[in-house]
Amino acid sequence: MRTLLLIAALGLSAPTWADEVRLQDNAPDRHVVVKGDTLWDISAKFLKDPWLWPDVWQLNKEQIKNPHLIYPGDVVILTMENGKPRLSLESSGLEVVRLSPQIHAEPILTKEKGIPAIEPRHIRPYVTVAGVVDPGVLDAAPKILGAVDERVMIIKGDGVYASAGKPGVQHWRAIRPGKQLVDPDTREVLGLESESVGLMRTVAPGDPQTLLVEHASMEVMVGDKLIPDVPFALSTMIPRAPAKSVEGKIIQAYGSFSTTAQYATVVINKGQRDGLEPGNVLAIHRQGRVVAKEQGKDGEAWRYGDVKCVKPGKTLTSEYYDPKEMLVECGELPPGAKQEVVRYSDIGCLKPGAKISTFEFFNPKEVYQLHCRPGEESTQIQLPGHRVGLLFLYRVYDKVAYGLIMSADGPVYLMDAVKNP
Repeated sequence: MRTLLLIAALGLSAPTWADEVRLQDNAPDRHVVVKGDTLWDISAKFLKDPWLWPDVWQLNKEQIKNPHLIYPGDVVILTMENGKPRLSLESSGLEVVRLSPQIHAEPILTKEKGIPAIEPRHIRPYVTVAGVVDPGVLDAAPKILGAVDERVMIIKGDGVYASAGKPGVQHWRAIRPGKQLVDPDTREVLGLESESVGLMRTVAPGDPQTLLVEHASMEVMVGDKLIPDVPFALSTMIPRAPAKSVEGKIIQAYGSFSTTAQYATVVINKGQRDGLEPGNVLAIHRQGRVVAKEQGKDGEAWRYGDVKCVKPGKTLTSEYYDPKEMLVECGELPPGAKQEVVRYSDIGCLKPGAKISTFEFFNPKEVYQLHCRPGEESTQIQLPGHRVGLLFLYRVYDKVAYGLIMSADGPVYLMDAVKNP
């Protein structure tokens, strides 16, 4: 019955086909779901673009938010309707058997848990431990005041007192704030990374309230903050593209300082306020290199030494400086100006047709376009960027989101761009 209801529901509304659905070259006609499968894996068996899963299942917005689960033993079948591929479920013949107070003489077969969108083991440490909290929310959050029996070390099974929390909230996560996450472009503080130290349950509301420590990953301390413990439901996430255009950057990579790879978790500087939801898929893009335009043979750049004068109003120190900003040709100084002559080193790009020799003296002004700088249109060009991977978002906060790298053509770097696939 569950399967028939699902198939009927899938036909209620037709999606908007914003992207062309491309089938795998050897897409099967059917796939029997087994334990260990994920929605991403199954989608990738049929589709070259797994995030188009809702399109081929013809799911509307409400069905994406509250999807029917797929279980081991179900059979996913591929058919064509009006020239377009469609996926649906074929009844597996397995039914949920509900126990009643009587003697059963035959074995009871029950369904397993619905398959998740992605492999849970890849993200388990970041679901149970990591999190991001807005500084304003943290300031107003209840905090641990002390143990009921006045003991110093607070561990699992202990009772604690805490300041009053939001009415109706019974399950809490004790956290300890960590470093700030800052937007690399706007410098806005996006949130505080937090470390989960324990799970607690309110047993006596009030101010102070009394809580029981049900789990502790480390010693709970006086002053630790409490936030509501929100259930995490990976099985109800559907891989899909964001509903609107999003462009952001990778600002944190776990397991490495600057690079990461497939099945690693990263943080991006976009979140709920930008329209993102758990299950959204983003493409990871690498910015193109900046290279020299046609400047002599292969646009060669060379370091050279020369003599110039310090610009009026400028002062050289022991710190590094940009010769282009600090120095000027001595002959360009106004009459009577002090001539502070210095020898300096810089980068020049070989002029078209010019040649130099290591064993001959030459005038840099004659053979070089002086002071080559990235971004100068006359000497540099930005090559196009390219897609290097796919990112599945599984935890989305107001201003940031955690994502799992599902595929990567080589390393993924901090500051790589993310956008709609």
